[in-house]
Amino acid sequence: MAGTVCQHCGENPATIHFTDIKDDERVELHVCEECAAAQGITNESGLPGALVGMVMAATRGASASSLQCPHCGMTWRDFRKRGRLGCPHDYEVFESVLVPLLANMHQGADRHVGRLPHGHGPESINRSERLMDLRRQLTNAVDSERYEQAARLRDEIRTLEEGVREQA
Repeated sequence: MAGTVCQHCGENPATIHFTDIKDDERVELHVCEECAAAQGITNESGLPGALVGMVMAATRGASASSLQCPHCGMTWRDFRKRGRLGCPHDYEVFESVLVPLLANMHQGADRHVGRLPHGHGPESINRSERLMDLRRQLTNAVDSERYEQAARLRDEIRTLEEGVREQA
């Protein structure tokens, strides 16, 4: 392992070596002390939390590498190279690897927690979440052939959407 370069920064010699074996597949992670220290809080094992996250991401890499969007053809490798997704469907295709990645990047938060532009406060977010929930319920009601409930949900969605248009 002497002479191994840090897989995180690509510059310093790797002094911390982590090996994980999952489903008979060996995944190794080599990082320098600076990158490990910069990753933050240590866990019970003494490893920095983000380092553990990097290892988990590496172990997910095998399954992630086989993912491909049927709409735009984007692969996980393409995303890692470009840093951008190809189409709106990619969020669903890569959800299993994006959510942990984003949670790691944002200290565990998987929703926006910072400042919002004017007119996009908590009430707007609650309304958006309520609309998404109502639309899911409407789809389920129609699929289950509960048409009266679907009509009530449709009307409630319209009322909420009209309120959004009036405020805009």
